[in-house]
Amino acid sequence: MMSGTTFDVDVIASSGSRSVGFADGAVIHRRGDPGDEAYIVRNGRVEIRQKGRAVETIGPGEVFGEAGLLDGSRRLTTAVAVGAVDLIPLDRHMFDVLVRDDEEFAMTIMRLLARRLRATTEMFERCVDDQPSRDRATAAG
Repeated sequence: MMSGTTFDVDVIASSGSRSVGFADGAVIHRRGDPGDEAYIVRNGRVEIRQKGRAVETIGPGEVFGEAGLLDGSRRLTTAVAVGAVDLIPLDRHMFDVLVRDDEEFAMTIMRLLARRLRATTEMFERCVDDQPSRDRATAAG
């Protein structure tokens, strides 16, 4: 479960949401796919990849794929099962119900978005900070 969350994955699963399994190495979604489902990891781990590089690992009780449901966009990343994985897919309707009716789930999504925004900003800042030294090296070469 994501740090600081208390929403109950088993209650969500028992409310009619199906569970879907993926084998080790299976691609759950690819960059550019429609963002029509989010997922809760029930068991196992999922690696989120950007251009073939792992940028985040999602574990039990955590959510991924929510951005497409929030803004209707296509996937920005690829998600791959690390070992056997059991996921609870959330379509737009179920996601909206959970955000509206489960305060803890809504807070989890907001914390998740803040965490990912911070990580992206820090990565961008590192790239920008490294840029002048690369520019000097290129000019000197």
